[in-house]
This record gives sequence, C-alpha cells and structure tokens, in this order.
Amino acid sequence: MALHILKKAAGCAAIALPLAMMTLSPAHAASDSLSPAQQKQVESMIEGYLMDHPDVLMQALQNVQTWQMSEQTRRQDEAIAPVWKALAGKDSIAPSVGSADAPVTVVEFFDYQCGYCKRAFDDVMAMADDDTRKIRTIFLELPILTPESVVAARAALAAQKQGKYLELHRAMMGSRGKLSNERIDELAAGAGIDVAQMHKDMDSDDVKKELSRNSGMAKAIGVNGTPAFLINGTLVPGADMERVKSLVDAGLEKDSDRHPQNQTSLIETDQ
Repeated sequence: MALHILKKAAGCAAIALPLAMMTLSPAHAASDSLSPAQQKQVESMIEGYLMDHPDVLMQALQNVQTWQMSEQTRRQDEAIAPVWKALAGKDSIAPSVGSADAPVTVVEFFDYQCGYCKRAFDDVMAMADDDTRKIRTIFLELPILTPESVVAARAALAAQKQGKYLELHRAMMGSRGKLSNERIDELAAGAGIDVAQMHKDMDSDDVKKELSRNSGMAKAIGVNGTPAFLINGTLVPGADMERVKSLVDAGLEKDSDRHPQNQTSLIETDQ
C-alpha cells in the first residue's frame, strides 16, 4: 500500500516538475519546450530517481507539511490580532476579573450547558480569584449547545448590569442538569439579583449585540466549540487546562523576569 502511494506521488512529481520549470521560464518556453517523447523520457528519469531515493520525496512532503502548518499559524495569528485587541483593551465591555494592566490575560469562550466548561470551571476561577493582580480573566458567553444555553447567557449578561455577573456565573456553572428558565430564576434570586429587572435586561439590544459580537469573534478565529481559551493572544481549543496553565505560568514568569522585584509564585491549581 505504501509503495503504491509512493509510486503515485512520484508520478505526480515527475509530471509537475517539468511543467513547473517551463511555467517559471516563459521566455524560453518556445525554444526549450520538450516534445512529447522528450517529456516522457524526462518524467521517467525523475520517477526513477524518486523511486530509487524515496527519502527525497519524503523530505519534500515533510517540507510541504511544515509549510502548511506555518501558514495555518500565520493566518490564525492574523485573525486573532484584531479580536485580541478588542477583548484585551481597557475599554472592553466583556465581563472580567482583574486589572486591565495585568501581564497575563485569559479569555474563556464557554457555554453554561457545556460539561467540559464545568469541568474547567475550578481552574478558571482559581485564575479569576488570583489576588496578585497578575492575571485578568475575561468571560465570553458563547451559547451554542442548546436553547437553554442562550437563555442562561442572556441572564448572566443581564446580571452584569446589576453588578452580579460573577455571582450568577458561579451559580450556573455549579448547577448540574438542565438550566431551565425556572432554575435560572431560582439561581438568580439566590444570588441576590432582581429577577424581574433581569428579565427586562435579557431582552435589551446591548445584550443581544454582545452575544452576536462574541459569536462573530469566535467564528473569526476558528472557535466552534467550548471551552476555548485565549492566553495573551494564544489560542487553546478545548479543555486543555495543562496547556492553559503552562501559558499562564510562562506569562507570569516572563513578567517576573521583567520585574524581578515583584516576583510572585506561579499559579498552582489542584489537578
């Protein structure tokens, strides 16, 4: 099977190489073009060489894969840059905890009905509750799983208007099972929120606009599932909390190197 693939790849390379050479040298195409017999002979020679030296072909394929990965990273970085600027700026309207001047900023895209988000919740809140003022945590509602997800997200943003975002966020993330309208109201009341006012604010244009903006940002950077994280502009899809912690620690360590007089312990959370 591998030999068949190698032969096919070699054949493609044999055909593509002379054509590419002629394409790159249009000025000499008329005088140096090959006859069908000559082209076939050249293709045969190239194919024979590649079959005798498969390492050359494998290296070429590896180079292509490396280039593709590099190009993907470049495009992703370009897409993230404006999103990060909008989110991490001091005038960002997204719910957040921590100083806008913190050396490390963590953004989480999440859904209140996402089991993986709930599993990551303790680690996320350990960063949000950090009292060193070294970490800023930004919460981005991305309700994509169920209709209840949308209601919960709107309720949380409405609670923000009463200064109770974190209280309801903690309550809904800690709740198990379906977040029905009744359950959301119950959790909101328990968090000291004016439920009637919350319902009015849930239907406000600015709440709808914020959810639409979050969705657009997620789409722009290729986030189509929850949770997903941005740590100082680096995207971590999924609940890979070890990767998240590693990037947070790296940001804190970099800041400690820059300001050695303000060194603090790197963040540690229970496994």
